[in-house]
Amino acid sequence: MELRSIAKNFLLFASSLRKDKGSKILFYHDVYSLNNYSALDADIRMGTHIELFKEHLNVIRQEGYEIVDEITKPIGQVAIMFDDGFRGIYEVRDFFYSNRIHPTVFLAVGYIGNRVILSPDEIIELQDNGFRFECHTWSHKPLVAVKDDELKKELYDSKEYLSRLLEKEVTQLCLPLGYYSSHLLDVIRGYGYNEIYSSVPGNYEEMVDGRLRARNLCQFSSPSALRMILRGGNEILRTHYERLHNIDWKRKNTQ
Repeated sequence: MELRSIAKNFLLFASSLRKDKGSKILFYHDVYSLNNYSALDADIRMGTHIELFKEHLNVIRQEGYEIVDEITKPIGQVAIMFDDGFRGIYEVRDFFYSNRIHPTVFLAVGYIGNRVILSPDEIIELQDNGFRFECHTWSHKPLVAVKDDELKKELYDSKEYLSRLLEKEVTQLCLPLGYYSSHLLDVIRGYGYNEIYSSVPGNYEEMVDGRLRARNLCQFSSPSALRMILRGGNEILRTHYERLHNIDWKRKNTQ
């Protein structure tokens, strides 16, 4: 194991000793079966094998968490999310259906229907079976690098297209790559999004900079690492990730 991984696991373990039971969002990019994974031959290595995902679900339940579609309590709930909309989750959809697991999937609208991303028909089928879909912008560019006059396509056009496809109003946005600034968050709110999700770890109730929901990336986590995350192990890393993703902080501290 690399020294960096050893250090991170130690920090997770030390922080998890608090046994924090706060409700949490766990997020992934895909779940797949090796026998039928359309993205395996692409330059995409962000999926979680279905067997590891099953182990994650067992750990969540062993730790006393309820797996829910949407978090409604500050303690004891886990919501599962996926970014981008890779097709692996469609190829193992029967597992989600039979276990009544209804994740939220954030879609980069401009990629819908390409070879490794869900098609419109697949999205509707999943929605009809309880999946929830929200916006991940149009092109998946980091929004802090997009000029204000180009944000309309990323935020408004994507929202309108997705709302028409789903026949419901889209009101949630996941930030591509997690980068944000105070100005950008003002613009996003102005386009009618009432929930914005980050890549900063932590509990659901602990807002990032007062306006962003925290989420815990766990797609490659071992079952033991996930157990530590559920017990609050990621809290010790929160400040590091806030500074990594907050462009205002980076500008202020690199001048």
